[in-house]
Amino acid sequence: MTSGFDCILAAVDMSPASAQVVYRAAMLAMKHGALLKVMDIGPLSGPPRLPAAIALKALVSSVVDGLGVHAEVLPERATRVSDIAEFTGFSRRSLVVLKHDRRPRLRSLWRGSLAEQLMRVCDGPVLILKAQPNARENYERLLVAVDLSASAAHLMALACRLGENSEVQVLHAIRPLHSNPLRDAEMPDRILRAYLARRKLEAHEQLLHVAAGAGRHHGRVTTVLRDGDPAWHATLQQSHAKADLVVVGKRRSSALPDILCGGVAKRILAWCEADILVVPCHSPDANPDAKAAAA
Repeated sequence: MTSGFDCILAAVDMSPASAQVVYRAAMLAMKHGALLKVMDIGPLSGPPRLPAAIALKALVSSVVDGLGVHAEVLPERATRVSDIAEFTGFSRRSLVVLKHDRRPRLRSLWRGSLAEQLMRVCDGPVLILKAQPNARENYERLLVAVDLSASAAHLMALACRLGENSEVQVLHAIRPLHSNPLRDAEMPDRILRAYLARRKLEAHEQLLHVAAGAGRHHGRVTTVLRDGDPAWHATLQQSHAKADLVVVGKRRSSALPDILCGGVAKRILAWCEADILVVPCHSPDANPDAKAAAA
């Protein structure tokens, strides 16, 4: 399996949090030996803003000069969400970093926030920063939410690369069976209990197998198994463990299912207070190095 990223794109809007976005992207670029690019994304409409372009270069210089990282400030300003994805080359080895917009605009009520839209169109992971600006240089505690699909191993490997010496918790929440064939067939309670116990045991064994994929990870790796809604348990576990990064996968979908159903990744983004890394789930026939766990 390949490692790291080829390109990291810091998408900033010149708000006070922009320096944090550039700094986090620069630290990850150093760690992975990746190209660092910075793009002006605010606002995603209207004519180019020359003073803002000058201010952006000054901001980037003030952040990266002391780190020894070269950053390319892109001359083009994003006017559409697709512009941001296009500048990553739609590569699965590209990472987009941006801040979380806590004040959703009226036009985002239908399409979702900028982060939610990028989660749908980007082929590579999207890192949404929600923690306070004084966040630590490295992520010390990671929570990885997996669904035990065949691609969960990639999600685990990616998390371990982001925090080589971090504490890692691997969480799986067993979804309730809304239509249990045994219950529908009016099976005795003892048979139903035995079935549910076996289901939980099998999930625990699979979760241990996913955690074993950490390999030579130098930090502590533990597993957490829960019953119920995955997004809710991820939120509770993030708060309990004080995780500063939550890693979750996301299947491709249009805006309508996300709005009507609220996917797991979308709800984790809304509820958790830590930074969120959303990894797109590609089809089983795609490059195995690019698979991600679905949520």
